[in-house]
Amino acid sequence: MIKIITLKEYTKMRTFVLATVAIMAASTALAETVISGSIDLDVTENQTTDKYVATPSFNLDFNHNSDAAFGAIELARDSSNDLVIDDWHIGTTVAGSTVSFGDQGGIMPTAIAATSFDSLNDPNAAMKESIQVSTMGVSLAAGFTDISTDVSDVANVQASYTMSLPIVDVTAAVDWNNTTDKYIWGGRAAASVSTVAVGTTMTYAADVLALETDATLMGFTAYLNGNENDWTENAGLAYTTDINGMTLTADANYNFDASEVTPGLELSVKF
Repeated sequence: MIKIITLKEYTKMRTFVLATVAIMAASTALAETVISGSIDLDVTENQTTDKYVATPSFNLDFNHNSDAAFGAIELARDSSNDLVIDDWHIGTTVAGSTVSFGDQGGIMPTAIAATSFDSLNDPNAAMKESIQVSTMGVSLAAGFTDISTDVSDVANVQASYTMSLPIVDVTAAVDWNNTTDKYIWGGRAAASVSTVAVGTTMTYAADVLALETDATLMGFTAYLNGNENDWTENAGLAYTTDINGMTLTADANYNFDASEVTPGLELSVKF
């Protein structure tokens, strides 16, 4: 029996085939290019429907052996079940400085908790395409509103500085929004003592201080976050282990206000 596929199904198949052919062609043409990546599956609970949903994503990283050039692309399934390019970037290293361009997020310190349980003010998620420069612990990023209409229209600018002290690594960062002329300040301090890693991440925005404290030991990571209006908003625990080459992370978040536990599961295979 011959199955007649729809135009939408054909478009999905064509996108996947073209992406596969492009990757194979690139690896053949550039014999010295090292290709690595991962296939991820994230299972979470939909807070609206209380149903569990699975979101797959595909990540590819490209590095050239004889050059400092690099690139990456992430394919993900959108709400319409279509395969789309989620993140991408290209870059190179010049005289010890790394320069990259693409849809690559921001450089502000971020929370360990998932976005829906994040008490911090995170401007990274709103960034689209950006150009980023990093050298000697200093990172700069300029995000654009829409590069398809005006590459000179800067939406926001970020800067960060990381220094390593004998006991602790400290990062200070700031985000400036060109539209609102508002600042978001951020920072993180992290240290490792024997087999225990501990850290605290903070943001200060709209006159509100928010904190998340975390600790990692033997594959377990715990966190507690909140802000000055409510220091205990969420607590979470995650366990990460390797099963014959597959990385499995099981986690759970407890929201103090709702008295609700939300579990999650992530599977990842790297190649």
